[in-house]
Amino acid sequence: MAEESQSWPLAPNRIHHRSDEENPAFKAIRKERSNKCFIYVFATIVALGLVLLVFSLIVLRPKSPDVKIRSVTVKSLHYATSPWPSVNATLVAELSIKNPNFGPYSFDASSARILYGGQKIGERRFTKGRTATKGTSRFSVTMDVRSSRLPEGANNMTSDLNNGVFKISSYARISGKVQLIKIINNRKTREMKCSMTLVLKTKRIKDLRC
Repeated sequence: MAEESQSWPLAPNRIHHRSDEENPAFKAIRKERSNKCFIYVFATIVALGLVLLVFSLIVLRPKSPDVKIRSVTVKSLHYATSPWPSVNATLVAELSIKNPNFGPYSFDASSARILYGGQKIGERRFTKGRTATKGTSRFSVTMDVRSSRLPEGANNMTSDLNNGVFKISSYARISGKVQLIKIINNRKTREMKCSMTLVLKTKRIKDLRC
């Protein structure tokens, strides 16, 4: 008798998801991560923009140089009260140009003047130059002071000389360009005004104020 063939139930086929289908939970996670990434990138861009804005407003903002007379010495002095008042002197002034910028400052040729009663009695030109970043340039200017350059009758020299002093002032105007990051050129100008007293007996300068 032929053996009956025994049949076994087939195991159910495993369900395989299609590759083009995605788990909804995984899709939500991906979307959340994408949103967070966008927020982080946007926040970084905003932060960098604020840093650059502050940097340009504070650090790269061009400033005018600081110009000062550091000292004045009397090289020679001759004066008289009669038959008419007169003063002839040679003064040596030590000037400084301080550059506060994050870039070099190139200044043009200019001049320094000595004034008495608002009238010019001495002047000397100095050449153009360059002050390094956050640096200070120092140079000497020699000026001949001649009271004969004053308009006749337009001064009170007799009274001053009798008191043993000669009150004068100085003026200089420095103009140049500040170069920032080798691209930006900004012109900056500074005026310097100083007052001082020449003591005739000691041949010294006192009360120098700028």
